[in-house]
Amino acid sequence: MLDLRRMMLLSDLADLGSVTAVAEHRNITSSAVSQQLRVLEEEAGAVLFRRDGRTLGLTRSGQVLAEHVRRVLAAVDDAMSAVAETRDRVAGQVAIATFNMGIPTLAVPLMQRLSSAEPDLRVQVQQETSSGALRLLRQSEVDVAITCHYDVLGPDSAGGLTTVPLLFEPHVLLAPSQSHLRIRTQGLSALADGFWVTGPQGSGLEVAATHACQSAGFTPQVKHRLIGAQNICELAATEVASAIVPRLSVPSRLEGLLVDDLTLGGRTISAVVRAGRQRDPNIAMILRTLRAIADQALPGQSNEPLGVAS
Repeated sequence: MLDLRRMMLLSDLADLGSVTAVAEHRNITSSAVSQQLRVLEEEAGAVLFRRDGRTLGLTRSGQVLAEHVRRVLAAVDDAMSAVAETRDRVAGQVAIATFNMGIPTLAVPLMQRLSSAEPDLRVQVQQETSSGALRLLRQSEVDVAITCHYDVLGPDSAGGLTTVPLLFEPHVLLAPSQSHLRIRTQGLSALADGFWVTGPQGSGLEVAATHACQSAGFTPQVKHRLIGAQNICELAATEVASAIVPRLSVPSRLEGLLVDDLTLGGRTISAVVRAGRQRDPNIAMILRTLRAIADQALPGQSNEPLGVAS
């Protein structure tokens, strides 16, 4: 029978990508990790790993086993949730990892509501990228990940996780005020000769902006690259560059730079938990409260949950 602790190391390796990272995460030596993985390979009776220089990767067999390990760990989570359901009250601590805009939009209102409604339930928040939050969730470092996924990037891999979409946040255009009339008559192509500000290369913001511009028939002249939609908005406020950003990142004082009635795609903000954990009363309370907050996040728009995906 495969050892659960060794299977957890395999799952870590699939998520973290190196023995060194696994060792740091588990607070053990790299040699101990390597030894346990070799034993796991013997137990499985298959070649699970391939070495590429100093990097230890997974073979096809290793990838298959890692996916099944995630299901095993999900079953353990399900057992923990079943035990938690026997509690007669909501109490304890729930750790949440969230992307930057998830903090003012969801995490802070969550803490404010629960501090009065459920004073025995404590929320611990840490900021991460969406991919980093999911990695912490898979490693059981946090209980809930609040993520954003840009619609131009295709589906996420969510094996062993349950995704609860909270709201769809449309992208909007911030443009110099003198160009608004041309944009309303010509569309986004009116900005083909202008400068743009967006996120780092390969970021969701950069991909979304490039996709929208290319759909309008041009490649944007990116002059500035910043981390965070709020910072992008601040630079766009100088009116030296245009920007495509998620709606909730635009402060009210900059709404005069918004050009309405453009279809620019958007992103889905979700709460993600390990499969089965939504039955835990603490996590169920977190999810219910996040849904209620999300319903009020974009006034005048329908933010009904889109369903639950496993």
